[in-house]
Amino acid sequence: MPDREVAWQILALNTEKAHNLKERSLEVIRIYRGLVDEDARRPESQFAFYLEEAALVTLGVCYEQAPRFGGGAYHPILRRLEAFTGEPLRAAIKDHEKHAALVLDLEEKVAAAVKKLKERGLVSPYLRSFVVARINPLRWIKSEPPPLEDVLKTMRERASRFNVEKIKPQDLAGAGGPPDEGA
Repeated sequence: MPDREVAWQILALNTEKAHNLKERSLEVIRIYRGLVDEDARRPESQFAFYLEEAALVTLGVCYEQAPRFGGGAYHPILRRLEAFTGEPLRAAIKDHEKHAALVLDLEEKVAAAVKKLKERGLVSPYLRSFVVARINPLRWIKSEPPPLEDVLKTMRERASRFNVEKIKPQDLAGAGGPPDEGA
């Protein structure tokens, strides 16, 4: 057994893993790229134990390209729609990179909507999550969801048409998490 594989097993079993999404995603993509360098012909699904979830691979690519990316808003969508495949690592990484490009393109449109909301005086740390939730078609789909690429395309179109004039401060109040204990 190669020493590198032992190291990945240790990382996978480490109870003191990176706690936030960005750190976890960057760790996963680093391991993934190491696997590609080592033997790109092996199926991606063989490494699910080391990589936790397929969404982290895509988010890792996003964070590599945009370190200040707000992946937490997109993680639930990616986690629901991405799975490890039987494809060789060489092919699977291309799919993750393609998905990451689509997510980053969507993020540009979401960031524009967030900027417009801020210009209207709406301030909340949850603005990005609020916009993503509003344009997410998955919240209405109870059956088998469409492919990730279709969902991201729909979200991109909705983000482009996002009407900030319809958003009221009380709409954001419900998206702000639990009420303060003193309230």
